[in-house]
Amino acid sequence: MQFSKPKFKTSTTGGVLLLSLMVMTGIITISFATGTLIMSEIQQSSQLDRAMVAYYAAESAVEKGLYQVRQRDIHPSSFNLTEVLLDNNAEYKIIAQDTEPVIYKTLAQDEILELDLYTPHSLTPFETPIKSLIVNWSAEAGSWLEVRWVPWTIAGELTPGTDQGIKISLDNLIEDLGYVINLGSGDTYLYNVRMTARYAPITYLEIVAYDTIDPQNDERCDPLGLCAVGIAGRVKIKGLGAFPADSSQPSKQAILVTMPEVAPLSGLYDYVLFSEAPIVKY
Repeated sequence: MQFSKPKFKTSTTGGVLLLSLMVMTGIITISFATGTLIMSEIQQSSQLDRAMVAYYAAESAVEKGLYQVRQRDIHPSSFNLTEVLLDNNAEYKIIAQDTEPVIYKTLAQDEILELDLYTPHSLTPFETPIKSLIVNWSAEAGSWLEVRWVPWTIAGELTPGTDQGIKISLDNLIEDLGYVINLGSGDTYLYNVRMTARYAPITYLEIVAYDTIDPQNDERCDPLGLCAVGIAGRVKIKGLGAFPADSSQPSKQAILVTMPEVAPLSGLYDYVLFSEAPIVKY
């Protein structure tokens, strides 16, 4: 007796279907990733465009503030918190102050920094007089700071030969404090201070004003910040730009400039356009 082998019929339908599903899944995954990447690039491009318009608005705010400062006897408080909506649906806000809490400056060798410790265009005394300055800077081999100041009374009296001066070296700086410059104890005196970098550049010069002649030993000045006062004669202007103005989440940019109030020919004006009408940048 002979037995024949059973014959099985092979079907490839299931394999083809599985392969098709795998190919479709791969195509969908790649398409989704590509679409996500394209949308991300479009969003970033849109955000960059909006940020540029917001930056131009902030720049317009600074230019407007500098134009106001350029005019004599216009106090920064008169245009502080000014808000303007521009024709391109951008808006800006100006934040202006007539004092600066701390001055940071880098001086090249023999470069001069001048501080006007008085109210510009006036002999009015400060509500809180400035009696001392603390200066500090990063270590620069061989650097010296020459400081000279001229005092006069609120009556406008200037006595010849009353100017004073000192030279400060790195060895004179107290660690974590700096050097205390005692201007004087009189409440009725105003000062013009000139600082010059001698023998080498001075990097990251820090200047803070105080209402006492010896802040490091005054019981009121613990910590030192309690006796610190704003440095007058300086204008601090911050321009805040936003675009689009009617959006709940606009792109925002900010620009900050500081300058002496009594120096209308500052180098800042070499790069500023002045106009009686609003300046709109596209």
